[in-house]
Amino acid sequence: MKVFSSDNHHQHRRIVDFTNRGIETSSEEHDEWLVNIWNRDVTKSDEIWHIGDLSFASKYDDLAKFVSRLNGNINLIKGNHDKAEFLNRLKVDGLINNWYDYKEIKIGDQHVCLFHFPVQSWHKQGYGAWHLFGHSHGNLTGVRGKMLDVGLDSSYNLYGTHRFFSEFDIATYMARQELVITDHHKER
Repeated sequence: MKVFSSDNHHQHRRIVDFTNRGIETSSEEHDEWLVNIWNRDVTKSDEIWHIGDLSFASKYDDLAKFVSRLNGNINLIKGNHDKAEFLNRLKVDGLINNWYDYKEIKIGDQHVCLFHFPVQSWHKQGYGAWHLFGHSHGNLTGVRGKMLDVGLDSSYNLYGTHRFFSEFDIATYMARQELVITDHHKER
């Protein structure tokens, strides 16, 4: 099973003040709350794609200790707050499979583009490809087409609780979205 999330913001001192997470946790308990959500929603054998801003840790050892507690086969898309040097070390230390700035994967036969930032046009959009992103914390309005913010704060907006997105969640959501093409290609 593939599972998706973004913008966990481990060690971000004020993320609870900036988002709706205060409904379920406090600043002092936020990092342990993240581990609990992750391990509740991701099994040890799941393939997890975290699409940016995993952590605000300023010390590698703090990040490594956090990641070592997380279930799943972890793949990361680099967010604007992630440090490439830390991501490289996580890979070398065997704590993650790999990390990317951008990645195209498949969910079943479905083509999916993963990028931390929401974009209006992506590869194979005209063929029905999906775009999964984060960064916006569920605040992006006017989203059109087969794109979804898979962040914790977006899941709260959609489901009334902070949780990760399963393949099934994403497929169900995308089935309700119209195909919108914003570049020069025509619908196929």
